[in-house]
Amino acid sequence: LLSFDKDCNEHLMTRDDIDNEIPKGWKWTNQWQADIVGNVASDGWGYSSTRYDKEEGFPEDVEFVPYERNDHVSRRRRLVRTRKRVDGPVQEHKVKTKDGGWQYARHANATYHSNKQRLDFFRRRKWRRKLNCITPGQAAVFYILRDRDKRKRDRQRSISDTQEIQTDSEGGVQLTPHMYLTFKRDEYSMYQLRAYLYQARDLYGADKTGLSDPYCIVSCGSASARSIIVEASLSPKWSQSLVLNNVRQYGSPRAVVTSPPVVAVELYDKDTIGQNEYLGIVMVNPLVRMTPEVEHPVLEWFPITRYDKPAGELLAAFELIRIGPDGWEPDPLPTHPDGYYDIPQHVKPITKRMRIETLCWGVRDMKRFQLLPVSHPFIEIECGGELKKTGHIINPKKNPMFPNPILILDTELPVEDVYSPPLNIRVFDQRKFGYSPLVGNCTMTSLKEYEDKNAPDGGSALQKAMSNEGLARSEDVKAVEVSISIENMAEAMCTDVTDDELKYDWWSKYYASVEGEDSKVQEGYVEESHDKLVEYKHELEKSFNNFSDLAHTFPLFRGKGQQSVEDTNSVAVGYFKGAIKVYPLKDEAAPEPPKFAATLPIKWPQEVVVRVYIIRGFDLQPRDIGGGSDPYVKVSVGKKEITDKQNFIANQLNPTFGRIFELDAVLPFDRTLTVTVMDHDYLSADDIIGSTTIDLENRFLSLHHPLCGLPETFSKRGPNRWRDSVTPVDMLKVYSRIRGLHEPTWDGTNKVRFNNNNYLLQDFEMGKDLHDYVGNEDQRLALHILRQQNIVPEHVEKRTLFNPVYPGVPQGQLHMWVDIFQKIPQVIIPPKIDITPRKADKYVLRIVVWNTDDVILDERSAVTGDNMSDIYVKGWLTGSDDVQKTDVHYRSMDGEGMFNWRFVFPIEYIAPEKKMVVKVKEHFFSLDKTERRLPVRLNLQIWDNDLLSADDFLGNVEFDLHNMPTPAKNKSRCRLRILDDVGQHCKRINLFQQKHIKGWLPVYQENFTGERGREQRGNRTLTGKLEVEFEILTEEEEKLRPAGKARDDPNQNPILEKPNRPALSFAWFANPFKTFKYILWRHHKCKIIFGLVFLFVIVSILCLF
Repeated sequence: LLSFDKDCNEHLMTRDDIDNEIPKGWKWTNQWQADIVGNVASDGWGYSSTRYDKEEGFPEDVEFVPYERNDHVSRRRRLVRTRKRVDGPVQEHKVKTKDGGWQYARHANATYHSNKQRLDFFRRRKWRRKLNCITPGQAAVFYILRDRDKRKRDRQRSISDTQEIQTDSEGGVQLTPHMYLTFKRDEYSMYQLRAYLYQARDLYGADKTGLSDPYCIVSCGSASARSIIVEASLSPKWSQSLVLNNVRQYGSPRAVVTSPPVVAVELYDKDTIGQNEYLGIVMVNPLVRMTPEVEHPVLEWFPITRYDKPAGELLAAFELIRIGPDGWEPDPLPTHPDGYYDIPQHVKPITKRMRIETLCWGVRDMKRFQLLPVSHPFIEIECGGELKKTGHIINPKKNPMFPNPILILDTELPVEDVYSPPLNIRVFDQRKFGYSPLVGNCTMTSLKEYEDKNAPDGGSALQKAMSNEGLARSEDVKAVEVSISIENMAEAMCTDVTDDELKYDWWSKYYASVEGEDSKVQEGYVEESHDKLVEYKHELEKSFNNFSDLAHTFPLFRGKGQQSVEDTNSVAVGYFKGAIKVYPLKDEAAPEPPKFAATLPIKWPQEVVVRVYIIRGFDLQPRDIGGGSDPYVKVSVGKKEITDKQNFIANQLNPTFGRIFELDAVLPFDRTLTVTVMDHDYLSADDIIGSTTIDLENRFLSLHHPLCGLPETFSKRGPNRWRDSVTPVDMLKVYSRIRGLHEPTWDGTNKVRFNNNNYLLQDFEMGKDLHDYVGNEDQRLALHILRQQNIVPEHVEKRTLFNPVYPGVPQGQLHMWVDIFQKIPQVIIPPKIDITPRKADKYVLRIVVWNTDDVILDERSAVTGDNMSDIYVKGWLTGSDDVQKTDVHYRSMDGEGMFNWRFVFPIEYIAPEKKMVVKVKEHFFSLDKTERRLPVRLNLQIWDNDLLSADDFLGNVEFDLHNMPTPAKNKSRCRLRILDDVGQHCKRINLFQQKHIKGWLPVYQENFTGERGREQRGNRTLTGKLEVEFEILTEEEEKLRPAGKARDDPNQNPILEKPNRPALSFAWFANPFKTFKYILWRHHKCKIIFGLVFLFVIVSILCLF
């Protein structure tokens, strides 16, 4: 190291001093050269403004820069020279220690150094002594004894490092000593290490552009070598052999074979200014070849780690060859024209000529770069050292397509996919003054997914689909669609309303198709074999490979440490949309194979109509303090947004939306459809519950035709009428052109030849019941064929909602589907499907309580000693707060009660679901009522009225009005068996169909332990009988036949007279004279007369005296 001050120009060391200290057995191989590695100038000098101190040298934190300024007072550079061992004994170079091995520092916790400085106040040194084992197998142990008090303290605390420090029973500390591996001086072998570096992938992006200029340093023992530099790549291909000669390994050759040395491969990013940045390291054990008969090494992928984190992979092979007198001389390596060693053919992977054909559809959602939008992008494709690029987009607002979007890359690729180089897709932005920054990068490590081995034999289906013979949605297809709309759609779009359409709604089809919702299906829908939907319990894209059959979507990354495509946690700066196909090429003399992307599949932009059907929500996450939410839906496409805030649903986590949103969009500009579920708040901003996004462009381009699902049958009218803008026959023609097939050949209307197969209509419809409104035979047969072509059927999909505040955590799910219709002149877009939630119809339930009989007598009179009950009847519908009671029949001595009392319950009833709608407030502070759908269950109970204590429960009966027991015609036939669900005596009726019924119903108690001798059935005991009359009326019928509650006006339908109860039936506290007459006088007449006479006599005697 030469270091001097500019003023004094004093050399601290000379090159002659170092030349004279070379040990014996070594010789110099070259002259002194300036080392230019590091933060130095091109001539090796580094400059600093810190003056050199003759006694202390440079401070530890001094910094040198590779350029000189006026304030610089010192400079330094390092000179290097290579030495080589020569034959003869080798003299070991002894390291001289200064000042007895002491190390110095400014304080105890500072970094120690060997040169004592002026401000150093601490020093330390380490003593070592070698310990040889006399007894084989005996462990070497040191003990440090400590005092007793310190021993107690150590027993109370745990020692963190149990591998190096252990406490014995005597209080000593066991220390693991330094281990020494000793070899004899002359017991070594010489080897040659050959490192075959083929390529790497997924390296760390060290530059601001997101790329790196990687090179490798291979080291083994004291030998090392450096590879060439590959500029601007995260998947560099070196294809270089590095040779490390004279690698000395001590010990026996057998030990080297069983325990080969470790080879370290360090990867760095070459920087023009500043220090090279560390990219990672690979630790490998090479293959040891003692003789030529040992097989050559095979290329393998080795993981690269950067600070204990994955940082890519390295494809390489390593072999350690024994040379010298006891070894053998390996074959020379081939030399590359650039002067470095190439990889020999027996190590290189076998390659073949392949073509990588890329359709650059476009880039989407690119984020700004250097504060400017990406307005003129172009694509660069690189694989295996070959590179192609497109032209830049001139006006992305009018035409987002590239001028030459089809790139063809012919290169040599390995036959085995494991050795295949990655494909790099880079996006640049063409800016002013020739500046084209890299704004996005995508690396695909494997090309097997995109390989088409049959391409040279005439092209795959996708090749034919995009060839001149079969354009998907070209101008010719548009003309076909126009003719379809004019000539044939009048039949499919019939506007006549049938009786079935009025009888069955869309929800019947939905509930019949969704698992677990059979109870909500209208009666007769399934029995009449109507169509069903396909329920996808996940996103539709998962069942059709993300609709990437024509165009894939690849995320783009940029910046330092950018992620790979496989990393789902990375944040993309944009997306590249395109198609990639890899297929082999024959000999150069062979004819050119057909290109799979000979023409563009569609012309952009395209105007479409997007219809979003939102059906239901499931398990939405609560956003309100009370544990609920008030959800509503917001839909956006591009800059257009529709908010359904006014139709929010109060206090629901499983809402039924039934909403339709229709938006106009222009593809590909408005390619992303976002459906967001919001929580409505009165006093603050609305909260986001979750959202889901749909790529409309992928769906529009897909050959699975997810624009409008195919139904099971073709119907001209009815509840399952055809709802697409193209009839099945013409859709089959378009599908044949898209797939590159011959157009279907019809033989009449019930037989067709398609794709070299004959199809008959009777093969599909044999044994099926057909409705009167089915379409023509040719349309039905075409639909059956289309449903076999993996085309998206009529469906609903369940999409998961996510919230950016809680990444990766589902916030609920949505049942929905999307229809897309292309805007073409004179094409009729079909009307919307009515998915409005079922509305409840208003009904009135009237119950007339006539009499009771055989009611248990729950009380004993304190005056008379008779058993009696003060009977009244109470009734309500389950889930409703409207509880109604009759008046009280006092002092019933035989269980009979007379009421002539009417209950009137208004009901909001949904007939198809057999549920009633109840709206209640969850709690006192609720601003809106919560809507619930509950079964129509009626509760009737008999109670005993008590004045000074709680009323006593006597019995009840509860049933569903859709499945209620048939009342007995008289009280003698009223038994508990009529309440059984099954049996010969069980006759169930539906009150909504029966409309009116009258009779006796039994009331019971479970596990009754009172009066004996009563009828029992299981754990039920008959505790009374109730004569009631039921009548259910619609809102219109109720207006024609009005009736009031109890016996209030209007008292009619029927007229209820005041019951003729016995004279004893009265409230004693309200009628004292009746109490005396009917209770006291009747039962205690003699006692009352005797008491009065006795009282008169006493009063007379008192008056005489």
